[in-house]
Amino acid sequence: MIIDITIANFRSIKEKQTISLCAESTPRHLKNNIAFPGDGKIGVLKSCGVYGANASGKSNLLLAFEALRYIICRSGDLKDGDEIPCYEPFKLSASEPLKPVEFEIEFFGPDARRFLYAVSFDSNSIITESLDFYPGRIKANLFKREEGDSWQDIKFGTHYKGGKKRVACFRNNSYLSKAGNSADASEVIQGIYNYFRKDIFHLGAGQQVAMFDWKDDSEIVQKISKLLCHIDTGIVEVEFKDSEFDDGGIDFSSSVPEPLRKKILKDRRRKAYFSHKDQNGGVVKFTEEMESSGTVKLFNTLPLLLEAFEYGGVLLLDELDNSFHPHVVEFLISLFNSSEVNTNNAQLIFTTHNINLMSPNLLRRDQIWFVEKENGASLFHSLDEYDKSKVKSNSPFRKWYEEGRFGAIPRINKEKISEILRHGAS
Repeated sequence: MIIDITIANFRSIKEKQTISLCAESTPRHLKNNIAFPGDGKIGVLKSCGVYGANASGKSNLLLAFEALRYIICRSGDLKDGDEIPCYEPFKLSASEPLKPVEFEIEFFGPDARRFLYAVSFDSNSIITESLDFYPGRIKANLFKREEGDSWQDIKFGTHYKGGKKRVACFRNNSYLSKAGNSADASEVIQGIYNYFRKDIFHLGAGQQVAMFDWKDDSEIVQKISKLLCHIDTGIVEVEFKDSEFDDGGIDFSSSVPEPLRKKILKDRRRKAYFSHKDQNGGVVKFTEEMESSGTVKLFNTLPLLLEAFEYGGVLLLDELDNSFHPHVVEFLISLFNSSEVNTNNAQLIFTTHNINLMSPNLLRRDQIWFVEKENGASLFHSLDEYDKSKVKSNSPFRKWYEEGRFGAIPRINKEKISEILRHGAS
């Protein structure tokens, strides 16, 4: 589970911004929304919603998770001299040179142990990197890579036990990525590497699931069929079949491996068919293109939902409200907050414009975050930061947000816009 993440100099996020999912106050309010992993001393929120105007930086928070996953899981594949593709610094400070991107994440990882990972990097190299964990109340270091260190200079703490420590890596490879994908590395390092590789799922607006080959898993397909039947989609069954597909038009580069070519062609052939009952009791099959955008999005979200609940993963959903009925969205959030359904402490972090979700009956104050821009830079703050004597657990969050009390709403110059529409831009 994610406890908090700190981001600096990434896309629209300039100065350090920390988004915390640590439940520090009013533990009795909506207590089922809190999990207590590890030794049970730290409460962690099961869900978190981020509000803000368009282009405020909501999506950049989720993209920061994706960039961090790249550093941890894929930077080890970079060849010497390759640029790090997720280096996207804040670019609106024209007078300042481009600085490193910085990430720091605290989380409960494998075996519910608490870790703290920090990394900074530019377009060419990992500048600093460290991993700490908490064997008790006091933090202990596992490894540390300081500016200018080569792989031979990385320092290891006394708690780093088992497996090979020193793993050769280029300056653009994170140690965690290189060592985590090595069979002779420590089980702890391998466990963290696989946690970020397998248990954190990001679905951007308009994206489809591409994390794993769920379409060939009959059990998952059957579960999705049953779930869609009970969400008033009119669907009675989902099945995948190979359709006619002319692959002659795909011009593969010579560098594309044969197994990848076969997978791409297989995915292009495999099509989903949704069965609906007709008025005479028969069955009519629809293709994905014939279904509503809401049904298609739900169809692409459910595999990640099942995966997160089964393994206790973290699900990152951009524009959760897009194409979904408000009741469906509210129900999805309630599933994560449910102690009966969410037995493995899965987490949902989502962005939204749906103010109906901003209800004290669904979300706690510390589960609601806002983002707005100041001089082009995104700033995050939680509803829990407001005076608790004035903003209480049962306050009308939605109404006060609409009134602008919490910020993070679009600034619309209605007079100027009306003037342009009446008389033109001149």
